[in-house]
Amino acid sequence: MPENQAAEAPTPSRFSDLDAFLSADEVPAGLIEIQHQGLPIEILNVPADSDTTLVCLHGAAENDVRLPWFLGQGVTAGLPVNRIFISDPSLRKSTDFNIGWYAGSKEQPDLQETLTDVIRRIVRATGGYNVMFFGSSAGGYASLALSRFFPTSLALAVNPQTSISRFYPGAVGRYMTHAWDMEGKDMTELPARVAHDLVPAYSAGFDHTVALVQNAKDWFHIQNHQLPFVDAVGGSDNLFMLMDRWGPDTGDGHTPPPKELVRAWFEKLVTCRGHWQAGLADCGFQAETTRSDVKRRVGETAPSVPAS
Repeated sequence: MPENQAAEAPTPSRFSDLDAFLSADEVPAGLIEIQHQGLPIEILNVPADSDTTLVCLHGAAENDVRLPWFLGQGVTAGLPVNRIFISDPSLRKSTDFNIGWYAGSKEQPDLQETLTDVIRRIVRATGGYNVMFFGSSAGGYASLALSRFFPTSLALAVNPQTSISRFYPGAVGRYMTHAWDMEGKDMTELPARVAHDLVPAYSAGFDHTVALVQNAKDWFHIQNHQLPFVDAVGGSDNLFMLMDRWGPDTGDGHTPPPKELVRAWFEKLVTCRGHWQAGLADCGFQAETTRSDVKRRVGETAPSVPAS
C-alpha cells in the first residue's frame, strides 16, 4: 500500500495564484495548495528548524493512490530535516494516465521552472539551504531535473529515467495524450522550456552533486537510462553511484532498495550539513561512474554459480 494520507489531511492553506504564494510574508507549515494556470500545485511543508531540506518526489501512481500524493512521509519521519513533499499536478488532469515526471502539461508548460521557484521560496523561509532532492523512477527523473537549478544541492535518484521518450511507449503516449493533448506526437514537439531529455542537459555541465542508485537487475533502466547518462557525464567529480540487487529474481528488476537502507542513507545525508561527497562516501556510494564501472558492478553483484 503506498503512503497516502490525503484523506486525513487538514484544510490546506490556499493561494489564488503563484504570485500570491511567492510574495506572501510567511510560508505556512502543513498542506499548501497553489492555483496555477488551472491546476493545483499541492505541497506538504514540514519545517524542522534545520539547515537542510529534503524534497520528496513520487513516481507512477498506483491504482489505489488518492491525490494529493505525498510519498516518503514514512521513511523520512522524525528526521532532523525540513521536508517538502510535492504531488505532481499533471495527474489532476485525468485518471487515464498515472505518470507525469513533474514535466508539466498543456496548462502548465512551465511546471519545472515553477516548482523551482516554489521550492526556493520555502527554502528561503526555513533557512534550510542544503537541499536534497529524492525520488524513485519518474520521481528520480524529477529529482535530476529540478536539482539542476540548485547549484549546491544533491540529487538522490533511485532507478531513474533520464530521458522520458526512452521509457515504455505506452506510458509516454498516455502522458502526451492526456497531459498535453498531443496524441501521437513526439516529445520533441513539446515547448522548448520542457526538459524531457536530461542527457544533453547534463552534458552541458552541472555544478551540483548527483547520486544514482540503480538496481543491477533492472536491465531496461540500465540500458536505456543509466548507460546513456553515464556515457555523457560518467567520471564527473560530482557524480556518484551505488548499484546492488534488490527484490525478487522474477520481474523487471525495477525494485527500489529496502526502506531500512534508504532510511540509513537519509540519516547520514541530512546531518552532513551539505558536505554531500563525504555523506555519500559514508553511505557506500562509489565515485567510479563510467560505462565500464556500471558493467563491472553488474558482474560483482551477480549471484555466484555453485560449483558443479
